[in-house]
Amino acid sequence: MKSHLKYFISAAFGLSCIVGQAQQVSVKAAVDSIDLVMGDRAHITVCVDVPSQLESSVQLVDFPVLTPGAEYIPFHGVDVVASDSTTTRTETGVRYNFDFTIQAFDPGTISIPPFAVVPAQGADTVKSSVIALKVAPVDVDSLETIHPMASIANPAVKWYDYLPDWLLWALLAIVLIAAGVAAFILLKKRKIAIEEIKSAPVPPYDLAKLRLEKLRSRNLAESGHEKEYYTELVDILRQYLQGRFGINAMEMTSSQIVRALRSNPETRMTADEMRGVLSVADFVKFAKVRPLPDDNVKAFNRATNFVDSTKPAPEPEVESASTDKSPDKTSK
Repeated sequence: MKSHLKYFISAAFGLSCIVGQAQQVSVKAAVDSIDLVMGDRAHITVCVDVPSQLESSVQLVDFPVLTPGAEYIPFHGVDVVASDSTTTRTETGVRYNFDFTIQAFDPGTISIPPFAVVPAQGADTVKSSVIALKVAPVDVDSLETIHPMASIANPAVKWYDYLPDWLLWALLAIVLIAAGVAAFILLKKRKIAIEEIKSAPVPPYDLAKLRLEKLRSRNLAESGHEKEYYTELVDILRQYLQGRFGINAMEMTSSQIVRALRSNPETRMTADEMRGVLSVADFVKFAKVRPLPDDNVKAFNRATNFVDSTKPAPEPEVESASTDKSPDKTSK
């Protein structure tokens, strides 16, 4: 009986700790305009504050996510046509800011349910307030004048319209064969060049540029592997900082890396580029939200700009001293 009582007390204490942590999470949602006309757009902003101890366990519930290539997604009576998100570090944890661009086509009153966040397993769900929209219909003007159908037009004939189809296919085959031979030669030369590069120590800048180009060619973000893409991108930057500036970035958090860059005169002006990449990467890994294709391109460009901006200056060439021989003086 006593053992059961101890187990019950321990479970109740653990549950109270989880509830206490959940109360530290806050979710706020707002819309910039509640009165819309059919087809108009509005912005819904959602702010999620998460303490440091819950970063790895927090879960976002039913947040709209645009998949790559999708123009919009339905979301509780409206269409989400664009979304953006940022991650910032605060004194107590991390803040996720979302901006959803919505468009409504059904007139009437629309109620968007609260945005929900689960802080940890077993904790109560934290919700925002309900967002209400009023969509007004558009007045449609009737067509007064009915115009007759246009007559049939004779299309202009070009000289290449008289070429037989087999000739076009033959030319296409020749072009493809030539392209294949050129690609084979280029790949072979590139393979030889890479083997030559591997035989000698590669400077941090050249190694970072080589790895960035290889990451671009893998198309991880375009194929839906955003987490692997940002993990590799941040790993390239961390190793570059360690090799180029001696910053032990492999053992630092994102905020520690940004502070180290701002305290270094050589990287102070480019610290914001690194902060932008690290913020998106943390958002993808911890918030489990897939970014937009444009965000992936921006993150890669920021990483490339940071590496190019901190490229070491070329060493000055050592000029060989000229050995001028003075003419012999004749003695008088």
